[in-house]
Amino acid sequence: MNCIIQLLELFCVIGHISHTRGFPLFSTLWDNYPLVSKYSGRTAMIDAAGLGTYLYGPNTYAIRLSYALIHSGHKISIQRGQFNWSGERAKRATGRYKDAKYIIRVATMRQYLERVLGPAQIVSKKESDFKGTKGIIVFQDCPKFTSATGHVDLYDGSRCVNKGFFDQCNTIRLFILP
Repeated sequence: MNCIIQLLELFCVIGHISHTRGFPLFSTLWDNYPLVSKYSGRTAMIDAAGLGTYLYGPNTYAIRLSYALIHSGHKISIQRGQFNWSGERAKRATGRYKDAKYIIRVATMRQYLERVLGPAQIVSKKESDFKGTKGIIVFQDCPKFTSATGHVDLYDGSRCVNKGFFDQCNTIRLFILP
């Protein structure tokens, strides 16, 4: 019986590794994530990414995750209209980041992650259900949010790189990353 359990655990690990093959490791995303303390205000993140100035504003978290993905070597593969993607590209960027595709909406990012990584491995409202597990976390169905439809962040098993909204959102998904 012990051997069967160990074998099942091994298959789960192998399945997860092959499933996320080609996707950046969590530590790489964390290292490339543009912190609010470095890119604050209504314009800094948009300018750093080389995106259109019409995006200036406070809700840049899907853009920040896009930036981390791109700067970690992941090419966002999405077509205009897919998952309601608006076709935003880094037109003002230079070098290898010029014209990189950016996702600017939380709902679009969640759908993209589901296509690339599969369904979120943890879906809950309770913060305790996420403890000890790292990955990309998506907060949605947040009644108190007035200017955003959700929030996307990196979660290291104990905290979000920016801010968690466990007490304000009804649907929280974690896409586990190695």
